Amino acid sequence: MKKILIAILVVAVVGLGAMFALNSNDDMDKSMNDDMTKSEMGESDHMEKEDDMASDDMEKEDDMAMEDDMDKEDDMDKEDDMDIEDDKTKDDMVEVMNEGEMAEMFELMTLDGDMVKLADLKGDKVYVKFWASWCSICVSGLEELDELSGMESDFTVLTIIAPDYNGEQSLDKFKAWFEKRGHDNMTVLVDTDGEVTRAFGVRGYPTSAYIGSDGVLVKTLPGHMGNDKIKMTFQEIK
Repeated sequence: MKKILIAILVVAVVGLGAMFALNSNDDMDKSMNDDMTKSEMGESDHMEKEDDMASDDMEKEDDMAMEDDMDKEDDMDKEDDMDIEDDKTKDDMVEVMNEGEMAEMFELMTLDGDMVKLADLKGDKVYVKFWASWCSICVSGLEELDELSGMESDFTVLTIIAPDYNGEQSLDKFKAWFEKRGHDNMTVLVDTDGEVTRAFGVRGYPTSAYIGSDGVLVKTLPGHMGNDKIKMTFQEIK
């Protein structure tokens, strides 16, 4: 009987040991699985972080590339602006050959509506006659002035009138009056409100202004000037 009880106890102990061993193995398996899962998760997180860092680096590189491109474009724009300024400076640089002040630049319309700019005549000598339709000396010299305007010479002839200024009639009335004169060679410019007339210091009619090829206002002379006198004066002007 004792042997039977001992055998039963042995079996029970062995069974308990086996169950403990199984449970222990299960716990180890679970622990290992958990560790593997954590490891995998850690590796996954690490990889995601590396991907994020790589993405950030790429974005930074893109930003730096864009900034470099923008800097290059700005530099190119600045260089272009400098080139334009240099070109303008070269264009504006004219050798001054005559004594006197630079002539006041003007832009005036002709009686036909065309624009004439004194700046466009840079490099040419220019004769400017200020006159008025009420001025008897001016009117008596128009035929000679029209003849001078049609001649080939080394200077350009311009005439200026100022409607509604200093006794001059309105533009419409002046046009109607001048068309009857038949002076087709003359270039008559319209100085509205007399701004250019005042800028040239004109105090009476007629007044002649002699401008050199360098843009210098060499002389301003009141009174009538014959064509021979005008041509002789320009022989002394460069």
